[in-house]
Amino acid sequence: MGSSTGYTLCGLVLSGLMACGFEAGTAAAQQPAASSEAPVEACQPPGSIPERGLLDRSLNLPMDIQALTMQAPGRDQPIRFADDVLLIHGDQRLNTDELIYDPETGEVVLPGWLNYSDALVRMQASSARYNTRSSTGEFLDVRYFIAGAQGAGHAGEVLMIDQSNARVRQFDFTTCDINDPDWQLKSGDVQLDFEAGVGTARHARLEFKGVPILYSPWLSFPLNDQRKSGFLYPQIGSSSDNGIDLAVPYYWNIATNQDATFTPRVIGERGFMLGSEYRLLTRRHGGSVHFDYLPDDNEADRDRWLGRIRYQARLAPDWSARLNFNRTSDQDYFLDLGDDLDSSSTPFLRSDLAITGQGRHWLLQTTFDTFQVLDRSVPPSRDPYSRLPRVELDGDWPLPANLSLRLDSEAVYFDRSEGVTGARVDLLPELAMRLVRPGWFLEPAAGLRATAYSLQDQSGDDDTPSRVQPILSVDGGLVFERETQSGRLQTLEPRAFYLYVPGEKQDDIPLFDTRELTFSFAQLFQTNRFSGADRQTDANQLALALTSRLLDDVDGRAIVDGSIGQIFFFDDPSVSLRPGPKESRSVSATVGEINWRPDDRFLLTAGLQWDPEESETDVAAFGLRWQGNDARQVQFGYRFRRDRVDQVDMRFRYPVTPKLNLISRVDYSFEDDTALELLGGIEYESCCWAIRASVRRFIRDRESEKRTAFFLELHLKGLGSLGRRPYRLFSQ
Repeated sequence: MGSSTGYTLCGLVLSGLMACGFEAGTAAAQQPAASSEAPVEACQPPGSIPERGLLDRSLNLPMDIQALTMQAPGRDQPIRFADDVLLIHGDQRLNTDELIYDPETGEVVLPGWLNYSDALVRMQASSARYNTRSSTGEFLDVRYFIAGAQGAGHAGEVLMIDQSNARVRQFDFTTCDINDPDWQLKSGDVQLDFEAGVGTARHARLEFKGVPILYSPWLSFPLNDQRKSGFLYPQIGSSSDNGIDLAVPYYWNIATNQDATFTPRVIGERGFMLGSEYRLLTRRHGGSVHFDYLPDDNEADRDRWLGRIRYQARLAPDWSARLNFNRTSDQDYFLDLGDDLDSSSTPFLRSDLAITGQGRHWLLQTTFDTFQVLDRSVPPSRDPYSRLPRVELDGDWPLPANLSLRLDSEAVYFDRSEGVTGARVDLLPELAMRLVRPGWFLEPAAGLRATAYSLQDQSGDDDTPSRVQPILSVDGGLVFERETQSGRLQTLEPRAFYLYVPGEKQDDIPLFDTRELTFSFAQLFQTNRFSGADRQTDANQLALALTSRLLDDVDGRAIVDGSIGQIFFFDDPSVSLRPGPKESRSVSATVGEINWRPDDRFLLTAGLQWDPEESETDVAAFGLRWQGNDARQVQFGYRFRRDRVDQVDMRFRYPVTPKLNLISRVDYSFEDDTALELLGGIEYESCCWAIRASVRRFIRDRESEKRTAFFLELHLKGLGSLGRRPYRLFSQ
């Protein structure tokens, strides 16, 4: 009979109720709350929340009505079903004691209680009436549960105005225990437009522990998964030098492929700030524009701003473009307005534009990049060079007999306000043979590096220096395997790498983008110990290394892997960054590293560089990460570099109760005898809400001036967050 449409709309009405609770907070939920990983009990009684199923709403589906009693007085007379009535239509099920259908008027009446469920919702009501012809109806004293989620609530009355519009009175929603909710979203009058996919709530308020914390006389929200314009939840924070920090973002859904967010922000000691972000995405290109503006900063007595542009485009098959633009009004912007140690210690902002093309065996990239220096300790003569442009061509072409021809090349122009400027061309063609067999590999290679310059302001030296050096190398290794008594596989992998590069005088070549690389295990097998092309190391050396792994017999992951290696110098390297006496060495530092991961919850890493000639430690590093079965979590890190860094970083989360956690971080520098960052806080998490409060004190500048900041976040599960979320304490 024709009542199938009515029961379909019954599901739509409750889907709208679900949207009022769920979708109104979707945009605000862009700030995800950190999870403690602790098991938290469900709010609703077991069995009250159905599993989300598949919609099955075709009008061609048969409708099955079962009842112990059926009365059909005559043609065009109301049909009465009574006693354990069960109606099934697709994914919809309706249970009631009595159902009356009038084929003359098309009206369905349920004078008593009813239980309704479908793929999206479970509903209870005290009575209902629905007309299948006019698509109008009424449901009284509704109690609903959202399938696949903890969302539940009540509605005093649901009126179906027509097939596409409904009105709900005395509506509430929560993810807490529906009988004793800690928080509720309430509205006295909700209008639902299913055709437009929009709902409107009047006099909406959010209550926490019975206390209203948010109120809106008018609230619009989507009834589907489409984005909608509107205010997001406010963000609140505080710091010792900036005072109270309050932001209220507004989201503008411009079109299906573009949106914008405007964030009015009040910083107590500095004034009013406006943040804005525009995003665009199409099949061929996409990007964002971010601009924050603080007019007439009360503390700095000047306008402050930060601009960022991100853009990517597919120009043609195998060709793309990328823009990354960053600029700020002054060098102290992040010191004054940054939220953490990482942002306040930003040394420079890089902006670049790149156009890239690639084929099966080649890659061509043209880049333009510039830098804005934020570190006041860097003089103009030491500013990073702008590269306007830098053109790179890299290739790897296979040849017969296991041979391959490789090419690393670039042409770049370096520019800066002070110092030497000019162009550099660097070419490194290389012929290599790769032999790989079970248990061993061998790769001899021969290359020729040619570098030439055209310089300005060279102070009397040669304006066109050049350098040509052959590079010869042989890389080889063995792999031994054995099965342990536990069934796991253990490997032993010795490796040798010989490198020969004849010496070449390079002191007359300026340093544009070249630095000495940090020595590590990977450096044992590199053909140059410098980054950039301004220096090519000379070498007559042999690197020997040994690696061993213990592999899991189930998934093949490395449970333990360790490596150790050293370089033996047959001739002293003569190339350095600056003129001066050269260091004489017969061996490099011994480098070793080990990683132990017995399971997914534990990881231990350690590394060491030991100088055997001076009997001193050059570099040491130690890291530990552990995640308990509950909220317990620990991360510990230690870094040491001789005469430069001696620092420890400890982070932990400890559950005092199943719901209450303590969190802390200590980042301390022994070299400077000061704490770089201190953090302490609490996390309380129930089945439907969580609150996180933390106090952070961190160094904001090179003069060791410190900032104290306070963060508070109230997270209502299934709805969103109020306040400003602390930064993620633990890395993944």
